[in-house]
Amino acid sequence: MMRAIVGTPVALIAASLATAAQAECVPSFVAGGNSVTLTPSGSFDDGRLNERFYVRLRNDGDTVCELRLAVGRDIAASDVDFPNYELFGPNGGVAVNSTDAARTSERSAVDIVIPTGGETSIPYDVRMKLGWGFESGSYDQALEFFLSDRAGQGQMATQRTQLSLTIPAAARIRFAGAGARGSASVEMGMLSPSAVSTSPPFAIRVLSTAGYQMDLESQNAGALRRVDGPELIPYRMTVSGRPMNLKGGGDRIQVASHTGSTGNVHPVSVMIDPDPTMHAGNYRDRVTVTVTPM
Repeated sequence: MMRAIVGTPVALIAASLATAAQAECVPSFVAGGNSVTLTPSGSFDDGRLNERFYVRLRNDGDTVCELRLAVGRDIAASDVDFPNYELFGPNGGVAVNSTDAARTSERSAVDIVIPTGGETSIPYDVRMKLGWGFESGSYDQALEFFLSDRAGQGQMATQRTQLSLTIPAAARIRFAGAGARGSASVEMGMLSPSAVSTSPPFAIRVLSTAGYQMDLESQNAGALRRVDGPELIPYRMTVSGRPMNLKGGGDRIQVASHTGSTGNVHPVSVMIDPDPTMHAGNYRDRVTVTVTPM
């Protein structure tokens, strides 16, 4: 009788210990790593980029996971010229520090819950002010996400997320001192029969994410043609102080590097030498300006 009584509680205790050992949280990242492609606006005029991505987590255990998800930046694997950006998580702004600093920073982490045998997706937003002034090319930023307990101890799993940004080679022309939007007009006014006539202040502003070439092509090979006749009045043009040879139809200026955020300003000057034999009338020429990023 006593042996049977003693044996029963021992068996119950063993069964209870086995059940407790099975109840655990087993978290992991659904993907070992992922890449987020950041695509800037083609025009660069709005100057904003906003891209959302998700960090997916699962729980293969038989109890709910209540954990801490933190993120840091792997400095050694990130481009030093990667443009400044902001990272936003479920609780707002996230401080993207080095990986070591992120382990102890409250602003780098968010508390999460993963249901038993289920998955959860945590949204993050990358926000960047990206306009003219950046150089074309490919840039990478390596983020490290890691799971730990709510106290930030006992790292359980990690995932690398690569932010990949490609800034395309693009260019745009704007005019300063132009008479109208779009096709600019330079009015020479009444030409002097005894002194050099000079155009009013005028400039070409170039915005480019790469080095560029600027081609100028004259419809009348560097001369003004009378609107109602065949007469021509030759003129001289300088761009950024450099004389343009338009007699062959056109000339080119090359700039080796990308522009700043406000662009490069190329002052333009048109000069016409006096000629008392000029036929009275209205004269015009069309100069087409084309900028191509290199």
